[in-house]
Amino acid sequence: MNTVQILLNKIQTSKSIDFGNLFNESLGVFKKVWIQGLLLQLFSIVLMLPFLISFYLPYFTLALDGDLSQTMGTDDLSRALVEEYGTSLIWVYLLMIMVSIISTLFYLGFYRIVKEMDHGNPFVMSDFFYFFKGSILGKAIGVLLAYTAISILAALLCFFPLIYAIVPLMFMLPVFVYNSHLSISEIIKVSFALGNKKWGITFIILVLNVVLFYVITFLTCGLGALFFSCFIYLPQYIIYKNVIGFETPESAPQTIV
Repeated sequence: MNTVQILLNKIQTSKSIDFGNLFNESLGVFKKVWIQGLLLQLFSIVLMLPFLISFYLPYFTLALDGDLSQTMGTDDLSRALVEEYGTSLIWVYLLMIMVSIISTLFYLGFYRIVKEMDHGNPFVMSDFFYFFKGSILGKAIGVLLAYTAISILAALLCFFPLIYAIVPLMFMLPVFVYNSHLSISEIIKVSFALGNKKWGITFIILVLNVVLFYVITFLTCGLGALFFSCFIYLPQYIIYKNVIGFETPESAPQTIV
């Protein structure tokens, strides 16, 4: 029996997960990694800020020139920006895509940190950059492209397929992080099997966490988002931990030299 069959068998034979236990375990892990979650958000802000400024700078420039008021509320705004700045806007969009990929690589590193700290290992800052290394970077980008392609396909089919696909897609990152030796197709297969098996409880806690996130963000005038954002990613880890676990050596991320 190969690794994929072992993982699928664990998923199919797994027991139901109690919602209260899932939330409490997520909260327990959050207490261990909230500082690392804050660092993750700060990394993302520092990374995104220059590109956000570059992206919105043309709008401010047009506003100062008085051209924005003439086009505001019409379908010609984007056309006016392109005519004003030519292909430079295309490069801004491409850079934004690149920044999104880099940001997701940080989240992959965060999942690795969560597992290490949950098992009592010390925090290593370089783990944030683990998936920027060597051959694993190519596979990580491949997983992200597959994630994007599935999301776009589900969105094009209709609203309900996208709602269904959200949950399996949520497991693609942790499944890849803890099984980086698998092929991209195998990662997708395991992720969708886990998502199908635990769809209900995953979707419910996702909705709850999003509501809590917006409430905390509102009550703290946005400051709480820096501290609480990482909590949204922890239930997927807990579900993976309880359903598949980390017992088999094959499930551990490989060391990249």
